[in-house]
Amino acid sequence: MRPVLLLAFSTSVFAQSVEVGVAGGVPLTHAFTGYTLNPNGAPGLCGECGIQHTLPYVVGPKVQIHLWRPLYVDAEALYSRADYTLVTSTCNSGCTVAFSDLQKHGVDRWEVPILLKMRLSSWHLVRPFVAAGVSLEHSTDSRVLVPIPGAVISPIPGVVSWAIGPTFAAGAGFGSSRVRPSIEVRYTRWTDQPISAGNHSITLRSKQDEAQLLAGLTFGIGRSQPDAPGVLEGALPSRRVSLGIKGGLPLTDTLSTRTNFGNTYPFSNCFDCGNARTLPYVVGPALEVRVIAGLSVTAEAFYSRADYNHTSFISQLSAGFLDSREKHAIDRWEAPLLLKYSLKMGRLTPFISAGASIQYDRDSRVRAVYTQYCFVCTGFLGLQPGVRKITLDTSSGPPVYSLAAGPTAGIGASFDTGRRVRPSIEVRYTHWADRAIAIFPPPPADVLPVPVYPPTIASSHNQVQLLVGLMF
Repeated sequence: MRPVLLLAFSTSVFAQSVEVGVAGGVPLTHAFTGYTLNPNGAPGLCGECGIQHTLPYVVGPKVQIHLWRPLYVDAEALYSRADYTLVTSTCNSGCTVAFSDLQKHGVDRWEVPILLKMRLSSWHLVRPFVAAGVSLEHSTDSRVLVPIPGAVISPIPGVVSWAIGPTFAAGAGFGSSRVRPSIEVRYTRWTDQPISAGNHSITLRSKQDEAQLLAGLTFGIGRSQPDAPGVLEGALPSRRVSLGIKGGLPLTDTLSTRTNFGNTYPFSNCFDCGNARTLPYVVGPALEVRVIAGLSVTAEAFYSRADYNHTSFISQLSAGFLDSREKHAIDRWEAPLLLKYSLKMGRLTPFISAGASIQYDRDSRVRAVYTQYCFVCTGFLGLQPGVRKITLDTSSGPPVYSLAAGPTAGIGASFDTGRRVRPSIEVRYTHWADRAIAIFPPPPADVLPVPVYPPTIASSHNQVQLLVGLMF
């Protein structure tokens, strides 16, 4: 009975402002770009080929919330699928094909666009709009076919990847009743290309530019009149929905570092070292929905950044030693979902909150310097004994994505200014159950048995933040 009452109450909260429905359409661009390469990496004979197929549909649920006058927020979860075939060939010195491998992969894609939509002046029953926001992509790449007769192939788990990018759209809605169809053209520019495949070179890669033609059908929840007032309209004390921004300082380091020592390495005892820096800010949007009395639900999306330096001194036996120095930058998004209880005391409203947070990290290499030391390998790699060869790598390198989750709790207070804005201050603690980032030293080539070292650089399990907010 209680769940039914809670559902009914939640429906009444947004009775005049929310539409739910479904969106679907067709992709106007391919999910991947495929190439044909010969074994030497030049276009021509197919020594390595990538063939892609984007299935002609995209579909999923959507919700639209009327915020204020012409402004709406639109959120969707769109599913699509693509597949690709990768053909690789291994040649001997005369380039006679010695072995050929064919693999087919299926890719399940989920896109979650969150857009701020502005409706323009209506023309009869046509309601044009423009929208802009951000999209998050989650892809699972699974091998579905390896047609080698007589071969026993063990299953390979799907490879998960993430991407994010800005999204823009233009379209129109139709009608003024409880059921509203719409049509739009949408463009997304993915900042990363998470899926790439190939042995000799990259023969298949995710596209950065994506265009879609989408149609939607939404239904008003409990609405008796179209275009009811938005959830951000009206006096602040009487509103059940507040939108704002929060920011603050991390009181703990994002990464922990250590030094791993080895006695068989020249120059210094440190054969794998790390140092890290946490940038002193965290910022992002916040949404609060009052459920009943002093009980509310808050959802936020915080961005922060950190960087680290990783130095490894690796023994390569007859090849001498390799000194590797890399600088990495970490872009982190946190999405806490909390249940908050507030107790009003005049203009001061203390509160406590508890819930869970999800952390999404993007680890990108910014710069790298590799030094090859050759002590006894005369003539090897063109080096004389005691001579070193330095290579500066300024390429960004492929990013590494990771996820972590953990419980979150906070305590703080908000202040009633008597106006449309409500400031707040809060101390928040999160315990991450997993280390999203863990960089281990490479195993030494001249030490047996191979020792097991703790991570040189790793995400911190415990996180404390001081946050201030402005809710409208």
